[in-house]
Amino acid sequence: MPQTRLFSIAELSQVARAMEVAEESVSDHFHISDTSWLRYPYELRTLAELGPAEINGKALAQVLRMRKPPRPGRLRAQDFYRICLQDHNFLRLIKRESAGELMLPLLIYVLAHELVHVVRFYRFQHLFEAEPHERAREEATVHAITAQTLRKVRLPHLDRVLDFYEEHGEDGFAAATC
Repeated sequence: MPQTRLFSIAELSQVARAMEVAEESVSDHFHISDTSWLRYPYELRTLAELGPAEINGKALAQVLRMRKPPRPGRLRAQDFYRICLQDHNFLRLIKRESAGELMLPLLIYVLAHELVHVVRFYRFQHLFEAEPHERAREEATVHAITAQTLRKVRLPHLDRVLDFYEEHGEDGFAAATC
């Protein structure tokens, strides 16, 4: 990784807090108990933990489907999803916008958005491998669910993030100003 800044310890603390809020909000929306998350295996990785194929130059995060080899005595491999946070894109956006106050709400939105994808993939409400036009429609659906889920969360600047995504869509933060 050439000269790419990773999340600092303080920023990783915000990632952890954002994950708690995102998972709790998605749990409430889909009626998933803490123990029920075991049926939706996923992991969260930041840039420091990503391989070259998992790094994206534009997105703030992406979900990849992974496969664990079969456990001893089992015939089938186990699929799980990996949420890959793109530290460099978050940090570039926050710096470009001079908007450090958006870091936590933006992390919450992005993580909740990716968790909604994970739940929908496991429930077969959308296939991971889909045609581009189906993906675009799914992104709109996932944004609507994420926005509905997070509108209940009281956090400074979260409404600003939700409103921006509503107006500009998924690629808005990468290209426009908020």
